[in-house]
Amino acid sequence: MVVAIMLAPMNNFFLDNFLYYWLPQAVVFVLLYILKLRLAVIAGAAIALTVSLIGYSMFKDSMAWIGYIFIVPAGFLAAMSYGLSIKSELSISYDKVILNSIFFTIVGIGIVQFILCSTVMYCGW
Repeated sequence: MVVAIMLAPMNNFFLDNFLYYWLPQAVVFVLLYILKLRLAVIAGAAIALTVSLIGYSMFKDSMAWIGYIFIVPAGFLAAMSYGLSIKSELSISYDKVILNSIFFTIVGIGIVQFILCSTVMYCGW
């Protein structure tokens, strides 16, 4: 939430921009919570999605933000699949679950980002 506040310009469009940055992530967190996944999975997904938000803030092209809307569901699906696969394994430590959740969420985001950059979005490579 802090990153979304810092990125949103402090003008008449603050609320619109803040909601554009933060609302997709909030929906992901709520859906992961509704699925009753471990809080460590939600924490890992939150870290990965925040890092991706910071990464997208470095793009100066306004059209790049459309890609952000496409990668958020990918992060959700990756975190959900990992969370559901370990739901019954309570012996895995909290730290390991957070790190694995970050990893799987970033892999999911990376796959969709690669597809976006290879097809509809110019990413400079």
